Amino acid sequence: MSARELSEQLEVSQRTIYRDLDALSAAGVPVHAERGILGGIVLADGYRKALTQFNEDEIRALFIAGDSLLADVGIEDKRPHALEKLAGALPDAQRRAIEIMRDRIYLDHRRWKQPTQPREHLAALRVAIWENRRVRLRYKDRNQKPSVRVIEPLGLVAKAGIWYLVARSGNEMRTFRAERIIGIDETDDQFVRPDGFDLISFWRDWTVKFEESVTGYPVLLRVGSEAVDEITGSWESHVIDEARISDGFLVKVVFPAEDAAIHQLVAWGDKVEIVEPAELREKVLSRARDIVSHYSR
Repeated sequence: MSARELSEQLEVSQRTIYRDLDALSAAGVPVHAERGILGGIVLADGYRKALTQFNEDEIRALFIAGDSLLADVGIEDKRPHALEKLAGALPDAQRRAIEIMRDRIYLDHRRWKQPTQPREHLAALRVAIWENRRVRLRYKDRNQKPSVRVIEPLGLVAKAGIWYLVARSGNEMRTFRAERIIGIDETDDQFVRPDGFDLISFWRDWTVKFEESVTGYPVLLRVGSEAVDEITGSWESHVIDEARISDGFLVKVVFPAEDAAIHQLVAWGDKVEIVEPAELREKVLSRARDIVSHYSR
């Protein structure tokens, strides 16, 4: 429609029409003016049609409230603006569905007492990944041993609120835990991404291999009702529903190794009781005696 037709229909001046046109364009709505006899103010084909084809469940999936992990990589502030633009173009019924969803479901991706993720390093890595630029990575492994290497960053993955860097180091594909990064030094060297590299496929394959490599050390515990949340929130664990006891539950906890189990069980103290393996009871007791003896001196 022409600006004159719109101004007559909306009972405003043509100047207002053009001002609103500029405002809509600035907000990201694909509306523009075409010159000529058959011209006028045009909304891009399929713009509103595409939005109205969302059903309510699809809209809810987009607008569920939660702490976005995008804040860790420096782009969280863009998400609310994008959602506001989308919501503004939706029919009234779908906007009401959005408000209902925000009041009823909230996603918190962080684990209890999870350490803060290194946002400065993650933001720098995001830029390097976008630009296919090598970086000098200063890193410490699980044994706190430091190292420095030049890597080709290929992607970032967040698992249970913990960020990981997927990169090529020399001829190897490596995965680095972001919270162990000491520093990032940018370089001017660019690289070519590996042909056919797919971040999602790589991560799925890597996690399967990693889980298979970790044998684990299962321990069956008797846990008081008041301590179940604490115990199950710390390690991989399974509450045995059919084995509920008078004052709590039987819980199977999988530790990475026997020594890790002893360390944690001493820390939990009388919140848990070891059911099996039976030999672990004596080992925990021995460690506790050593601690008492040490501090009795």
